[in-house]
Amino acid sequence: MSATVLNNLQCRKLLWFSDARWAEFLKTSAFTLRVCLSVGLALLVAFVVQLDSPMSTVTTVVIVAHPLVGALISKSVWRVLGTVVGAGLSVGIMGCFVQSAWLYFIALALLVGLACMTASLLRLYRAYAAVLTGYTIIIVAFAAFSHPETVFMSAMMRLSDVVVGVVSTAVVFMVTCPRRSTSVYQALNDAFLAVLQHAHSFHGNQASVDMIEGAAFRALPEELYDSRQAVLKKLTVLTPLLEYAASDNPDIKDHLSSYKMAVNRMAGVVASYHPHWKNLHRPHAQFRGLHSYTTQILDEILDAARDQNWIENPEKILYVLEAGMKSLTVFEKDEGLTPESRATVENIQGLFRSLRRIVEDLSEKKSRAIVRVSPYLEWPTAIRNGARGTLITLLACFIWYVTAWPTGPMMMMYVIAASSLLSTVPSASKGSTAMAIGTVFSIPATWLYHVYILPQIDGYGLLWVSLCLFLLPGIWLQFHPKYSIGAFGYAVFFAVQSLVTNEMIYDDIALTNTWMAVICGAVLLVLVFRVLLPPNHASDAMMIMKALRKSVNALTRASTRHLPNPEQWQGDQIQKLSRLAIKLSFLDQKTTARSLLDQAFSLVSLGKLILELRQKAGNPFEEKIVQMFLYDTVLRSQMVSYESLGNGGLVSNIDQIQFILKHIGNK
Repeated sequence: MSATVLNNLQCRKLLWFSDARWAEFLKTSAFTLRVCLSVGLALLVAFVVQLDSPMSTVTTVVIVAHPLVGALISKSVWRVLGTVVGAGLSVGIMGCFVQSAWLYFIALALLVGLACMTASLLRLYRAYAAVLTGYTIIIVAFAAFSHPETVFMSAMMRLSDVVVGVVSTAVVFMVTCPRRSTSVYQALNDAFLAVLQHAHSFHGNQASVDMIEGAAFRALPEELYDSRQAVLKKLTVLTPLLEYAASDNPDIKDHLSSYKMAVNRMAGVVASYHPHWKNLHRPHAQFRGLHSYTTQILDEILDAARDQNWIENPEKILYVLEAGMKSLTVFEKDEGLTPESRATVENIQGLFRSLRRIVEDLSEKKSRAIVRVSPYLEWPTAIRNGARGTLITLLACFIWYVTAWPTGPMMMMYVIAASSLLSTVPSASKGSTAMAIGTVFSIPATWLYHVYILPQIDGYGLLWVSLCLFLLPGIWLQFHPKYSIGAFGYAVFFAVQSLVTNEMIYDDIALTNTWMAVICGAVLLVLVFRVLLPPNHASDAMMIMKALRKSVNALTRASTRHLPNPEQWQGDQIQKLSRLAIKLSFLDQKTTARSLLDQAFSLVSLGKLILELRQKAGNPFEEKIVQMFLYDTVLRSQMVSYESLGNGGLVSNIDQIQFILKHIGNK
């Protein structure tokens, strides 16, 4: 066989049959098969108990299905809770305003806006309860607009549909999914390795760093900044993963607080590396020795951590870290050590202490008090999404009221459901376009299904197989980052438009009206989310920066008794960093985005050092001296102002702070 043919085969194997691609293919196939089984079970139960809208159970399956059983359970519980609240509110406002259409519309719009705002504020699937509250109101009312007296029965029927779908999905996934904690431990270990590699990149990159002239932070190799973004993204994903796993795994639930604290500390290590660049570009023997020794220690830890079993037996890593901290005292005893060198030693000691605590948290070698970090509430985004939900509901109600369109309630149901679902995504404006496109794609699929497939079906088996065949694209692509929202919209609204009932009635006019209502709803969705109330990611990012600056300024003014717990304060700021990184990823000006993120990391680093300095003050006199120093170097010179964080003054102040901190500690 020629070399060309062999190369082609090797390329083909690399592209299509690599281990990573094959593993992903098997995972997606298993998830799709479980969803199809859940659809079959839910549909069968709906037909057996003769629910009025059996396809609502299919819609529930598509929405709550998740590869992680813990996430599915959490999602299902909050879905049922949201459905109960939404059904109750729907019955309440229908009863209060049954004689006044516009009062009903206003009440509906306000409740939907409140639900969208709450969904934007909450995290994980707690937000899902608010989402379900929002669009359950219209789903229940949809069937009772012509006969308001039936609204209670409509609410009970909706709750029955949701419960059947949730229970069917839970049964299938819990029976077929092996509930192992191996993947969670693997994710924790991978994140720890990524943090170690990031630290190693700073200390081990001395050869190229020595060539840098000047003190520009962005003069460092670009790989360092890419690594920082990748590590931060990996750590951001870990928190919900742990929450979901704890819902289904008692072992992880027992250790959840320690694992979350370890993730918080790992993010703190990444954030603390921002000021290190000031000392990295100094080509002196002192700095070379410090960074060379740190690189050696990190190499030993990396070798030990590559074996995932180290979590059960972490003594080797703890021994290496303890030896490293003891060896740093040799550098400290050097009388000729400059303040900058002392700051570097302090940075490295802080790194080793943080790594030791991470290892102890992951292996539970040392019990610690539980530190609870409150979720960061992003009010500007929440208020904007609430306003979008209110406005789009009022517009849809107005169109239906003026045109007296028989299918107008379907348009209302679509825009309210889509708005509620979009309130939980990072960029609702960007997601609205993808949701609208996926919904529009479901219309020709529904046409093909009703015209060519459904009339040929004469039994449950063929109905189940045909539905799964048409739902397949949406299910398969639902967890692909690029197409997830569009695929979700396709699958959900294909199920909504299928109109499969216990006694099939083919009505082309009603079906066409439904399609027109969905198209109008998709246009209205994009109009409100992209044109009337467009996003302002730059303003949101500046608000987060303002909150960061305010938090750091508060540390300089607070009394010693009211200083926050360092780990809790760090956790609060890491949440802001994660939200800021998401907002900046949507900006077109990447240079400005990178600069703002650098400034945010500087703020977190400075805040940690200020807290440490405040806590090292041993008596009221030292505390007064420290506060005067902070006032002179931070507040009066406005070094915490994000407009001036790009220069070297901030890091010079950090060096001074660390030098005084060391001086107080020695005294």
